[in-house]
Amino acid sequence: MRFSDICGKEVINIADGCLIGHVADLEFDSRTFEIFAIYATPCKSFVKKIFPWIFPVEQIQISVSEIENIHGDVILVHFHS
Repeated sequence: MRFSDICGKEVINIADGCLIGHVADLEFDSRTFEIFAIYATPCKSFVKKIFPWIFPVEQIQISVSEIENIHGDVILVHFHS
């Protein structure tokens, strides 16, 4: 699977059924190419979309061990905030 296949997928927490956000980035070891975490960007409100320079980009780190399933356009995670 490529990063382009994962990027933009919805990340849903199976603990409470909430949408965490969409995959924006990942973290990996450059020597072993092992992926450690994915980063999801929460859905922005209308005001944050209009003024992106005022509101910094927020990202939520999700460890690979918390990923339960990747299927279709959705990544299911068991995330504890």
